[in-house]
Amino acid sequence: MASAEHSLAYVDRASLLNRIYPLVKLIWVFVVAVGLFVYRSPRSGAIMAGAVLALAILGGHIPLRQILNSSKLILGMALLLMVFHFFADPGHPILRLGPLQVTDGGLRQGPVFFFRLSVVVLASFLLIWTTDTRDLMVSLAKAGLPYRIAFAVFMALRFLPLIQREVDAVHAAHAIRGQAAHSGLAHRFKLWQRYIFTVLVNGLRKAETTAVALDCRAFGYYPTRTYVKDVFFNPADLWLIALTLALSLGLLYWEHPFLLH
Repeated sequence: MASAEHSLAYVDRASLLNRIYPLVKLIWVFVVAVGLFVYRSPRSGAIMAGAVLALAILGGHIPLRQILNSSKLILGMALLLMVFHFFADPGHPILRLGPLQVTDGGLRQGPVFFFRLSVVVLASFLLIWTTDTRDLMVSLAKAGLPYRIAFAVFMALRFLPLIQREVDAVHAAHAIRGQAAHSGLAHRFKLWQRYIFTVLVNGLRKAETTAVALDCRAFGYYPTRTYVKDVFFNPADLWLIALTLALSLGLLYWEHPFLLH
């Protein structure tokens, strides 16, 4: 089973974010993403990263260790993206490394792309950690989205922890048989091929089982459906979007003061 320290599953905590209406948190993720793709300064991205991290720890009661363990891969990809822009973006050369050169434009834009990727993923993780996927499905259906599409969103989020458990199980099996974590790079590459094959096969098997279960229950036969557990919107939950919009507009004004003149 996946460790709780890096699990991407929902945990029912007595936190402020857990009590917020699911659709509000989904819109909040889009607001954060739009802001990050509009910012042109790494300072704005760093401030938004700090705000989301503080919200996760204080508002969501998410342990910092869990956040770091869950974000290792994404942070690594974000760092690689930043380094790529160091060399790829045009500008005046600052440092030469053989045929490659680091430019001043790359040094400015690299951190921007780092924060775009890492903060958007962290906000998405925060949505998963603090939102019951069933409640999110119900809130989407109540907002007017066809329940078939809402259920597809539910299944996509529901399969994330299941796939993670499959990866952990395969990793544990290989470690028991040969201490795969201490093997060479070539052997590790072969192990990852096996991981992908095993997860893909098991994922297809689960998808087929789910489809059969839906057919047996006549899912989609009726135009509407009822829910055993309902969720209710509280207008006070909009504070999350309002504060994030205020922060985003403040950062945009900080970058471009002429926008409000």
